[in-house]
Amino acid sequence: MILIIDTTDREKMGLKLSDQNNLECFEFETKDQSADILKAIDQVLKKEKLKTQDIKTIVVNQWPGSFTGVRVGIAVANSLAWSLNIPVVGYQNEGLEGAIAEIRDKNFSKIVLPCYPPSS
Repeated sequence: MILIIDTTDREKMGLKLSDQNNLECFEFETKDQSADILKAIDQVLKKEKLKTQDIKTIVVNQWPGSFTGVRVGIAVANSLAWSLNIPVVGYQNEGLEGAIAEIRDKNFSKIVLPCYPPSS
């Protein structure tokens, strides 16, 4: 199971669960992503009758979006991946399919860093 985290919007966060055949999407309205994200992940896993050990990879949106939101999502993704000893992959905006391909090709690192727009 792949957990996909998107916290780039200040007022909502998106979580997705993907296996070989399905993609389940969940959206949560929030005023405090840092306080709500772990609760939301727990809620999604319980709803789908899964445990954290069922997550085999984490994918996280690393840009563009809310500066703080991006850091919250990446911090949670990196922490969960480290604690579960699983890969973590970052993607930028519409590049989710590319991140999934990186997982299949085993082209990933141990941590994901935020991406920031290039300065002009």
